[in-house]
Amino acid sequence: MGVILKLENDLINKIAAGEVIERPASIVKELVENSIDAMATAIDIAITDGGKTLIEVLDNGSGMDKEDLCVCVNRHATSKLSNKNLVNINTLGFRGEALPSIGSVSDIQIESIFKSSTDSWSVSVIDGKITDIKPSALREGTKVRVTDLFYRVPARLKFLKTNNTEGRHCQEIIKFLAMSHPDINFSFSVDGNKKLLWNASKLGDFEDIKNRLGQAMGENFISSSVSVYGQKDNIKLAGMIGMPTYNKNSGREQYLFVNSRPVRDRMLMGALRGAYRGLLALDRFPVVVLFIDIVSSEVDVNVHPTKSEVRFKNASLIRSMIVNSVRSSLEKAGVNTSSDISDKAVSNFSSGSIQNYKGFKEDNVSIDMNFIPSSRSNNPDLIKEKFINRDGYPLGAALVQVHETYIVSETQTGIILIDQHAAHERLTLEKMRHGFLNDNIKTQILLIPEIVQLKEEKMSIILKYKDNLKRLGLVFDEFDNESIAVREHPALLNNIDYSKLINDLVEEIIEFGDEFVLSERLDSVCGNLACHTSIRAGRRLTIEEMNALLRDMENTPNSSQCNHGRPTFIRLAIKDIETLFGRS
Repeated sequence: MGVILKLENDLINKIAAGEVIERPASIVKELVENSIDAMATAIDIAITDGGKTLIEVLDNGSGMDKEDLCVCVNRHATSKLSNKNLVNINTLGFRGEALPSIGSVSDIQIESIFKSSTDSWSVSVIDGKITDIKPSALREGTKVRVTDLFYRVPARLKFLKTNNTEGRHCQEIIKFLAMSHPDINFSFSVDGNKKLLWNASKLGDFEDIKNRLGQAMGENFISSSVSVYGQKDNIKLAGMIGMPTYNKNSGREQYLFVNSRPVRDRMLMGALRGAYRGLLALDRFPVVVLFIDIVSSEVDVNVHPTKSEVRFKNASLIRSMIVNSVRSSLEKAGVNTSSDISDKAVSNFSSGSIQNYKGFKEDNVSIDMNFIPSSRSNNPDLIKEKFINRDGYPLGAALVQVHETYIVSETQTGIILIDQHAAHERLTLEKMRHGFLNDNIKTQILLIPEIVQLKEEKMSIILKYKDNLKRLGLVFDEFDNESIAVREHPALLNNIDYSKLINDLVEEIIEFGDEFVLSERLDSVCGNLACHTSIRAGRRLTIEEMNALLRDMENTPNSSQCNHGRPTFIRLAIKDIETLFGRS
């Protein structure tokens, strides 16, 4: 007797359920997607005990007749896919695995009426088998009731979380699906209590999406984000992207859609990290809702049983579109920011933003990188008269330096606190980036070349990219088989650790490869350099130097955040000061 046996259908379905049905939210996703594919305009979802006891989905879609109702619970039975059409998939579901997988780990009752029929029918599935077919009183669409989830697979049941946690997962997947379908009414009830009621919007095009995002994400997201749009060939990109200081400690609030299909795609998330590089700390994540429309033949959605992953034919084009479109939108907005500062004592503070940024401008006053400590002016009125036209200078006039670290400036509406090191660090990076992109980085010639020792494998890499690094303002020659001679460096930088600089560059090249990525990693390399060569905390500045720093910030893009994503200044309005002192 052979040892290889064909599995029974019930066991096959339970194995498939392990791939498709992870928790109650997985069932909610599959059933709601079926309703959307059925062209429903209203979908009502209800759960009990976090979905463990009951999940019910009612829609007003096209429905099914008696024959289809009996077939739909069979494995690989679907109305959405022909035998030869696995390339152009335009529906959310297509495999025909959801209902039989659900039926293998729970009990199901399905009621449905075909849109052109007057007769509705009900079918019950117990232990994966149809047990009862009878007429129903349902007058429109389809209703699916799933009860006693995982009662036949107790090991799976033990791994579920509390009812509240599972309920939150269900609500999250409903929010995810509702975002890309603003033309559908959604309601969600938990243990008989209505949690969500989102009405369809018919304002037209993107306004519908924006209105639904306001319902799903909250008005704080809408006020702290800007729209993004991009198009190339047959690919369109649109959505709302949060400002850099509207960020979270995880990527859970990055909602990505491909042809209205919600996905969790590493490549897309990596593109977002690239777009926000230099604007966010490494452990912070932007809040983003992004929709990608692409010809269905250019994307493979049949990658994973949950259909949450996709594969693009031209992934590099998608990635560059996201990076360029997001950065362009943030730059046009002047990186207008808002920040969630939870400390009660400063709950009325907000991270700064410069509204009137138009690009790089000629500096009227510049900071002497080699200035020596000097006494500060004792006449603030003269300083304000010299530097401040309150309508023209958003960051106001510097009044004092606190702890030789922070600058206090006065504006027409309040005061601003500036972190001098973080601010100058960003200015240095932006000037280097600007010079790099325009092939105009000014260099400083070394009277005595700096010799940097390198291992043989690193020597070959650094010499290969010699011409590329020259664009960074770094000029060097081969000195011998194990060292190079640095002859010029970017004029913006002082007190450089040449060995660390060269080795960091080599590590970047080894990790990321070709010239395109090297250019993309400019912020990472130059950001670290700028951090070590900018004005340090504990360094005394004159009033003139403080105001020069403020003017440079006003004329420089992205100056609201340092190279690590932290705010460079905090704004406190007069009305907020009065609130802190209990004045009405």
